[in-house]
Amino acid sequence: MDNQETNLIYGKNAVTETLNSGREIDTVYIQKGAALSKIVALAKKNGVVIKEVSDERLTAICGTPKHGGTAAELAAASYSTVEDILANAEQRGKPPFIIIADEIEDPHNLGAIIRTAEAAGADGLIIPKRRSAGLTAIVAKTSAGAVSYMPVARVANIPSLLKDLKKQGIWVFGTAAVGLLR
Repeated sequence: MDNQETNLIYGKNAVTETLNSGREIDTVYIQKGAALSKIVALAKKNGVVIKEVSDERLTAICGTPKHGGTAAELAAASYSTVEDILANAEQRGKPPFIIIADEIEDPHNLGAIIRTAEAAGADGLIIPKRRSAGLTAIVAKTSAGAVSYMPVARVANIPSLLKDLKKQGIWVFGTAAVGLLR
């Protein structure tokens, strides 16, 4: 991975200070077996996704073996909240049009979904915190800049969110690719 392309920082001090700064971080990578409990605690406190990876994988991510056992991928855009997305729709005086994309792990696909959602007039996009690509530089590039205009929220539990939206009187429609795969 090219650090310029992904907004990646690495090293114990750099990652610790970035977590302390309040900057929006998409993912913190921790080398398996590394004694980095302070960084893990800070990442958890800040609600950052933590991925434990092998030394080989972390070296590939950073492009160098001198990573100090940790790296952080900065978010290319700020995350929104579900409440903000709903408030934006209410401000426009129309029912909310929200895209919920579960388990989209390829950043190119997420960028394309964001671009399409923005072009279709969606009020926002919701993705899960886990098992999903985040708002990385690759997503921003693939979205052709739409990530700058499309609010994206991360939630811990999609099924729970769907129940909450239904309770608020919001219609929910769904589709799945399961039937299309053979």
